[in-house]
Parts: sequence; C-alpha cells; structure tokens
Amino acid sequence: MKTGISTFAVAATLASFATVAPAQTPLPLGESQSGRISTESELLTENIYYLDSYIITGEAGERIEITMQSEDFDTLLEIGRIEDDRFVELGRDDDGAGELDSRLVYTFPQNGNYIVRARTFGAGDTGTYLIEANRLPPPPPPPPPTAIRRGQTVDGELSAESPAYAPDDFGGAMRHYGLYSLRGEAGQTVTVTMRSDDFDSFLEVGGMTPLGFAVQDSNDDGQSGEGEEALGLNSRLTVTFQQAGTMMIRATTLGGNTTGAYSLTVE
Repeated sequence: MKTGISTFAVAATLASFATVAPAQTPLPLGESQSGRISTESELLTENIYYLDSYIITGEAGERIEITMQSEDFDTLLEIGRIEDDRFVELGRDDDGAGELDSRLVYTFPQNGNYIVRARTFGAGDTGTYLIEANRLPPPPPPPPPTAIRRGQTVDGELSAESPAYAPDDFGGAMRHYGLYSLRGEAGQTVTVTMRSDDFDSFLEVGGMTPLGFAVQDSNDDGQSGEGEEALGLNSRLTVTFQQAGTMMIRATTLGGNTTGAYSLTVE
C-alpha cells in the first residue's frame, strides 16, 4: 500500500541508516539452508530491523530466484551491493512466495559479488527461517502488445514472470512492464492514465524500432484533471498523434523489481 513515497525511496532511506557488517555467509545455488534472526543479528538502526547477510556471486545476464520462508515472522528479501561502506539496494520482495514468505527474482546486471539480506518485515521480530537460491532459465520472449482503444480501461498485473527491461546501462534494477498498442489518426490527442495501489507507477509512450522500444515521452506522477482527486503516485500522459498509426504504451514501475496490480485508461 502506498504511503506517499515510492518503495524505492523507502528502501534508499532505510539503507542509509544501515550499519553494514561484512557478509561472511555464502549463498550457494541449489542448496536450502536454515538461519535464525535474533537480537544479536545485524541491525538496521532505523526502527530496529534485524537481518542476516549473505554473499552471492553472479554473472551479467544470469537470472536467479531467492526464496525465504519462516513460521515465526513476516520475511523480507533484499539484494544489492556495498558502495562506500553502505548497502545500496537493487531489488526487494516481501510476499512473493505467498502468505508472508518472500520470493525475489533478479537478473544480475554485471559480474561480481552481491549481498542478499534476509530480514524481518516487522520491527523487532526474530525467529528461524529457510533460505534458498536457484538459477532460472532465461525469460521467454515478451508477448505481443495488447491492443487498447480510446475510452477503454484495462486491468493488469506485474509479477516476477512479467517481461522486464533495464532502464539504463549502469546496472539499474530491472523494471517489469506491460506493453499496449493504441491506434490513432493524425492530430488526435489522447490522455493515458496508469493507476496502482501497489507501487509507484511509471508510464512511457513511444514506438518499436529494430533496437527495441524507443521512448518519446514519459511520466512519473501525473497531474489530476479539473475536479479530480490528486493522482499521487499515479502517472498520466497527454499525447498527440503526429500522423496516423500505432503508438506503443509501456506501463511499468518507477522502482526496479517491483510488482503488483494496476489499471490503464485511455481517454
């Protein structure tokens, strides 16, 4: 549920208060291991969150799945790297494994060692857990875009299995997305709105090229219309077709490795 700032911003804030201890425990692929979080575990000083740190080695483009299960507390998984003696989060998951367990799917942006933090969602919680990491096959090719027309609202959901892209070439966390196609006539103006209660939405429009999706315009937090409630962390774009044809709409997230339900409306 939203609280007025993005999940990515919350993560960055928490990370800034973290006391980072060297990760001594390897997390090998294909092996389940047990752990126990106690008041002697590593500590996020902001709100007193306890955690265990693991180290995992990845190669650029390699895709992994990490699961964490516990009967004692609500789990939370994070993956990142140490920069300037601080943990920089690149991805997280809370309830991806169902109930209160976590499942984090991550694609390594570059070769190297990464830190996995197995932690509690609730402040001050402790208890035992199981953690396991496995290699996943490359994702299937993205499905063709879904056609949408003016005056229509469609519901979608981004999951760990949704297609994803890297927002930059500097190791940014992968963003899951839904792709839509909208036909229009020259001079026609449309307004596209993306809403979600699960994540900070990010909306892009453009076209397909031999190199992939080419962004022409984008929006993070759109402006509300007259007499309409403020959009908050929802997105809105108003665009005009320069010529008759098809425009592509990419409905995605501001933070990487984020999932949840959303709606897309064209007016």
